[in-house]
Amino acid sequence: MKCTICDQRIKRSEAYSGDEGTFYESKPLCKTCYYEDEPSATVFYGRGDNEPRIISRTRNETERDFTVQWHSTDPWRGYYETKSEKYSLVNNAEILAHHESGQMLKEFDEKVRELFDSSGIEYATVFARSSNVFYQNYELYVKKDKELTARLLVAKAKAEVDYNNPKWYRNIIFDSNALAKLAKLFPERSIKTDHDAVRLVEELGDETLTELQKRLKAEERKVLK
Repeated sequence: MKCTICDQRIKRSEAYSGDEGTFYESKPLCKTCYYEDEPSATVFYGRGDNEPRIISRTRNETERDFTVQWHSTDPWRGYYETKSEKYSLVNNAEILAHHESGQMLKEFDEKVRELFDSSGIEYATVFARSSNVFYQNYELYVKKDKELTARLLVAKAKAEVDYNNPKWYRNIIFDSNALAKLAKLFPERSIKTDHDAVRLVEELGDETLTELQKRLKAEERKVLK
């Protein structure tokens, strides 16, 4: 018998099987590949849970409370999305390495978990991996019967940390100078954040470059007058 991942020969009595619902479900695996396959997502239950539950292509330590699915954005890149039939997703955010929003998200996480604890809400925090080593998803789930209360508490925590301030969503794709330039060129779009700029590109599609060049030339003519 061979390990499905590395082709190492293994005794049938020493073979591991991929956990139910994983990519390698029921496939024979060696011990190393079973335990050391890179995590797709890491789950923490509640505040006092210091033991991460791993979901990988071979293991699911959440007893299928959560599952993951890979989404490709192109042939080389993508991200993992988590799903649950027992829990409801009440908030998700992108954690970007070395970005100024990191401290705000840390404060939000502390406040919202304090609110959940004081209200007796069972919750789980999930960190899902992407192909970009500088980016991962931060997802907050609660038991389905507490979703409405949890959403109200999420809104309260967001207000306390100024979560929706546009300044947290700049300098991710476009720096402040680029955003200011786009805002000036497309005044009707009210561009303030990376999300606004990306939405502009999505809406214009193949005409983005043509429209940008047209407006840049118009701006140049104003300067020359």
